[in-house]
Amino acid sequence: MPPTFRLLLMGLTLTASAAAAPSSLTLKNIRHEYQGPDNCAPVTALTVLGYHGTRVTQAAAEAAMKDYPGDPQVSSLELAAYLGRFGLRSVIRYAGDAEVLRELVSRGFPVVVQQRLKPGSNVAHFRTVYGYSSGSFLLSDPLRGPSLRLSTAEMTDLWNFYNGEYLVAYPPARESEVQAAMGANFNATANWQYARMRGEQDVKGRPSDPYAWWGLAKATLRLGDAETAAQHFDRAVNLGVPTIYYLYRQEAFEAWTQAGWYTKTLQITGRALGAFPKSKELQKFRDLANRALEREG
Repeated sequence: MPPTFRLLLMGLTLTASAAAAPSSLTLKNIRHEYQGPDNCAPVTALTVLGYHGTRVTQAAAEAAMKDYPGDPQVSSLELAAYLGRFGLRSVIRYAGDAEVLRELVSRGFPVVVQQRLKPGSNVAHFRTVYGYSSGSFLLSDPLRGPSLRLSTAEMTDLWNFYNGEYLVAYPPARESEVQAAMGANFNATANWQYARMRGEQDVKGRPSDPYAWWGLAKATLRLGDAETAAQHFDRAVNLGVPTIYYLYRQEAFEAWTQAGWYTKTLQITGRALGAFPKSKELQKFRDLANRALEREG
């Protein structure tokens, strides 16, 4: 099936699903707790697990997910792995929008989103969407409280920082319900194709937005074109990606390593490790680049 037709079907599936969802809904049994320092991921874990019937403490989740005490970063993959210890299956997707959030929540699935902490901030932050009404969403925020209300426009603005990344966790027996809610986006390759299409639209509409270029670059990388992705990541960096962003996202180093841009990797990882010297992800890509240059020398 041609990619354009597949994406059209994807859009039609989501539109039909969204039309079937109730106009407003709030999930019950959403557990909230205010986070300790840099603990939005552990609190998000206890919120999701609590909804599905498992209680854990913030301290236990923190100890399990963090690489060292005070580790400021936990990825969505690490969060998914922790949830998996308790029998939940997770999918992480990109280019999320209001329709897919409403459809998942309407079917009984809270959705974890990665966003900016607040407008203008460069800090990444997990929140859990568990309700919606006309033009707004209800979220459990580890910092701002159990009943944060954001308009769709506010959601989108904060979400662009992370290219619409979302995670939904569910008991394996309910996978067909998640598939029905997400349509073609449940398939990882189809989602990357959709994210690339959205990324191309975003960079046309916001050509000076480094996060739009980053999202396009990541989708391009995941679809197998490392050389083009490396160029898009370079464009994002030149537009002004802040140093802290590399703590959260390392896809640029993947693309540059595959494309042979080892000096670029060393330049940026060196800057980021100056601020975050304990990051195992940054250390890994620095070491890969150093070893590659040694082999070439």
